Amino acid sequence: MTKNNQYFNTVFYGLIAMLFSMCNVGELDFNDIELPPYTPAAVAPIGTTTYTIPELLDKLDDPNIEITEDNNKLLSISYRDTTIFDDYESLIELEDVTNPGVIDAGLDPIPGSPGNQVVEIPDQELSFEYTSPNNEELDSVKYTAGTITLEIQNGYSSSIDYNLILDDIVSLDTGDPMVLSGTLPASGTDNVSQQLTNHKTIITQVSNTNIFSGTFDGDINVMTDDFINGTELITYTLTITGAEFSEIFGWFGDKTVDIESKSIEIDFFEGISENGFIINNPQLNFYLDNGFGVPMGLNFDDVSATNANGNTANLSGTITDSPQFVRAPGVENVGDTEQSIIKVNETNSNLRDLFDISPNLFNINLTAEGNFNNDNDLGDADRNFVSSLSTVEVITEINLPLNIQLTNVSRDFPTGIEGFEFEEADTIILVLNTINQLPMDGIIDMQFLAADSSVLFEFKEIDFFESADIPASGKIEIPEEKTSYVKVFRGQGYQELLDASVLNLIVYATSYKADEDNFVKIFSDYELIINVGTEVSIYYEF
Repeated sequence: MTKNNQYFNTVFYGLIAMLFSMCNVGELDFNDIELPPYTPAAVAPIGTTTYTIPELLDKLDDPNIEITEDNNKLLSISYRDTTIFDDYESLIELEDVTNPGVIDAGLDPIPGSPGNQVVEIPDQELSFEYTSPNNEELDSVKYTAGTITLEIQNGYSSSIDYNLILDDIVSLDTGDPMVLSGTLPASGTDNVSQQLTNHKTIITQVSNTNIFSGTFDGDINVMTDDFINGTELITYTLTITGAEFSEIFGWFGDKTVDIESKSIEIDFFEGISENGFIINNPQLNFYLDNGFGVPMGLNFDDVSATNANGNTANLSGTITDSPQFVRAPGVENVGDTEQSIIKVNETNSNLRDLFDISPNLFNINLTAEGNFNNDNDLGDADRNFVSSLSTVEVITEINLPLNIQLTNVSRDFPTGIEGFEFEEADTIILVLNTINQLPMDGIIDMQFLAADSSVLFEFKEIDFFESADIPASGKIEIPEEKTSYVKVFRGQGYQELLDASVLNLIVYATSYKADEDNFVKIFSDYELIINVGTEVSIYYEF
């Protein structure tokens, strides 16, 4: 191919690329354009290509988007993002438990034993507090790790064989209570521990305190001449340390937790000016699967959009006035999830304003209020649980139906043209023919730029394509044909073209009747046919 043919291909490619700047296609792949063989005549080859809307959208260089169409072939562009919240400790966090206590057996005095004997300590009912840092009510906890330790000191001058039966700490396998036992030396101490793995503690509410219980019994080994004066005490400290939990049940109050904090990059609007591209009825949908037994209220008062100029629009409206309810599974359904769908749209918010600024970032910071609309007055129906396997999955969907309004949306497409030789040409005429089904008008400016990007010459407002009138159905069936000519001759851009380093093409696209606040729909079967021809007087080198 000669250099002049390479030039016209470059012009042709640039024209098509710039046309779809409103879709932010960027550089399209023009390998599908086929030019017929040429002859060294005054008419250069004609290039023809047809583009459908799906083909153009497939070229969007954004892996986060999904293109969908409804039954009428109306297109939508969706951004989807998934966040997993699994921080159960933000809902309920339990710390080590320490319970000091004293046992007074209330035995009758023995001044001096005439011989060896065993004195039974009657059963002592003991209560232990399972403390919670924020005074949460606890019903039970199940352990995957942890240690329970009894440190005990003997106030008797005789040894004691003892048992502490922890009636409310039971094996998950057998249901048997945990038993801590040992022998206390006379006036001495003992220390006994067991692992809590695969056990649970059953807890009851007593005077707004979390209580679990146990029973202490023992035998005092009174030797000859030993005595019991009846005032002796046994002191102890029962501790639970290093506990990790598979499940916690209770009532966890109204904590506020961070569910999602994310900025979603949106490349679709790149290069589009503010208020130049308006979307009718954009939608922001949240699909939540809640595996925590805690109903929540989701706050939307920290959602915003930011564009490349640093301008920010904040979400407002009734959606931000109060938390939005998120359902939760009941305590009998551990392992299940409850789904909630929250929709943000033009009826409950100013969502359109956030997209009117042509954002490149959509900022979503969601907090949730635990036990929103849950008053803990319906018994088990209102109680909470968390599991170490519980999550809240949040699928965020930004849905942009291509029901749009364009107002003079523009974008530059520079193309290098250094090194082309046109010394023998008298006139170059570029013939632009379009058969357009898109509901929009387009004009172009063509600039010849020097190496320093200064404008040497330009053609202004070249008609490129026109919209047909839109019928009552809202869909164009018969496309509109348009032919335009760009004439370059000596004294009218010819020398500037020879001197230029860059051909810059600027598209300006406006949707049908945008000045009347009209919106147009983009359907998947719309297409645009572009024919480009040239009439030249030029010397061809073979």
